[in-house]
Amino acid sequence: MSSSVLNVDQLSIAYDGRKGSHPAVSGVSLHIGEGEALGLVGESGSGKSSVALAILRYLPKNARLAASALEFQGREIRDLSAEQLRQLRGNHIAAVYQHPGAALNPSMTIGRQITETIMRHRPVRLDEAHERAAELLGRVRVSHPERVLGLYPHELSGGMQQRANIAIAIALDPSLLVLDEPTTALDASVQSEIIAILHDLRKDHKTSILLISHDIHMIRRSCDRVAVMQSGTVVESGAAGDVFDNPSHAYTKALIASIPAINYTKRDGRLAETDRPDLPPHAAVQDEDAGAPKERRIAIACKDVSHAFGSQSVLHHVDLDIGQGETFGLIGESGSGKSTLARIVTGLQTPDAGSVELFGRTVAPRVEKRNLAERRDVQMVFQSPDRTLNPRQRIGKILGRPLRRLAGLRRSEVRARVSDLLASVRLAGITAEQKSRSLSGGQRQRAAIARAFAGVPKVVVLDEPTSALDVSVQATVLNLLNDLQRDKDTTYLFISHDLRVVRYMADRIGVLYRGHLVETGSSDQIFQGPNHPYTELLLAASSNEVEPKTSAPIEIEAVGIPNTGCSFADRCPLVLPDCRKAKPSAREVAAGHQIACWRHGQGF
Repeated sequence: MSSSVLNVDQLSIAYDGRKGSHPAVSGVSLHIGEGEALGLVGESGSGKSSVALAILRYLPKNARLAASALEFQGREIRDLSAEQLRQLRGNHIAAVYQHPGAALNPSMTIGRQITETIMRHRPVRLDEAHERAAELLGRVRVSHPERVLGLYPHELSGGMQQRANIAIAIALDPSLLVLDEPTTALDASVQSEIIAILHDLRKDHKTSILLISHDIHMIRRSCDRVAVMQSGTVVESGAAGDVFDNPSHAYTKALIASIPAINYTKRDGRLAETDRPDLPPHAAVQDEDAGAPKERRIAIACKDVSHAFGSQSVLHHVDLDIGQGETFGLIGESGSGKSTLARIVTGLQTPDAGSVELFGRTVAPRVEKRNLAERRDVQMVFQSPDRTLNPRQRIGKILGRPLRRLAGLRRSEVRARVSDLLASVRLAGITAEQKSRSLSGGQRQRAAIARAFAGVPKVVVLDEPTSALDVSVQATVLNLLNDLQRDKDTTYLFISHDLRVVRYMADRIGVLYRGHLVETGSSDQIFQGPNHPYTELLLAASSNEVEPKTSAPIEIEAVGIPNTGCSFADRCPLVLPDCRKAKPSAREVAAGHQIACWRHGQGF
């Protein structure tokens, strides 16, 4: 085995509070060799981040730490002084966190933030630090690094921000890189690029990596070994392939069973739930003819919808229909216009052009101008339940308001209906008396779903409803959404960057790229092909292959370059000169399957 960079032996952590001491980590032992990647996986509250904070010596003052050894490169780090810790973190250990925007200073350019890190720890001139900063951005696969150095964080996409964070972290060539949920909020293609960047760091610079995530698929693709944590202890560890292919602990088996396979759909059965062992994981979720084509009434129709923020166009003449009782999945990278389209459908955003129809009737662009029935019929579930739930109000009051205003119930009827709503999303009746801060993330999201269904809507727009949830909680929420849809014949517009989740949930799928709907079709058609080149890129990024693949050269810009032809021409590996001359219109390559690409049988 390679020489040890990190050695943790019998680590225990407890947090002191008003009600006594709360144990968070108990008897955790792990080691990482030179150039090795160790994945730490487990649900929220399992103690993963506490382990990382202990290694970085960032634990809060109310934390009590005990360990037989906490060594970095053979040196005990528990008794280091503040100055020694600063040198350790600056020169030898670096960290990358979950939210890229929060880690960057919004008032400083990317270049200044990188050069400041270099000059604080190295005796170099500003021009030398600037040259090094450009080199670092190149290492993390940023196109035109000199240009990006002059931009501010808000001018970059989430994926570009995270690349900048990694560039800052590796500026001094650390021996150990600690990454805490670094790709949770990123798209599949960007996740794949981050994985490839980590692979390059290990191969070219012998960087050791501790990768903390609840994304088992990412851990499998990125790490040599894995440790699975449950309730503060490591319950299973070993080579990543062995642990995930042949798990021995019941908890590991349950976690893996909670993840939808790339070709597993709701027609194949329910997802396994760790907290609901009474429900058979493979029970059918739809009736026998669920897979047969159905004549559906059109619930939502977007007609030639376009929108721009200032001079930046985000949607271009989008047309799509969603049938009643259908789940329409919308996929695409950050900035592709998915959330803007969702807000236009719900009336939270006014389109610059085009219209939205609800069951054949054009509705007002602003929700305030829609009548009561139209407001009741379209509801939304956001990525973060904290955007939906008032932290000052009890859950019962939050649910009672739409019951009175949208469902028209009398006050005397509300209490019983609140209990029914909570039961429908598998929350205890006592939840009505609690505030959101006392609930877990999964419980809060289920309460947000209950609020959305309070008025018995006909259409629910779900914008990344499970991206911040653990895989087991995600399984519970996805099963719940399917159950509610089956019972109420509800229509879903389901937005997600997780293609496995979209494959499981969606009947039909639309692919957005820079505001253009480049492909639509049934879930089977999208995942079986043929595909638009951009869809191929997304599918490759979500494949089961462990070894990261380097895609065709990708020009990832902070600001899109105007293009009179195909919107994907600047990134397409199959681009022809004529592709830049005119935009392709959507062409039907099979019944219900449309692709906007000159490659698929179109001529000029």
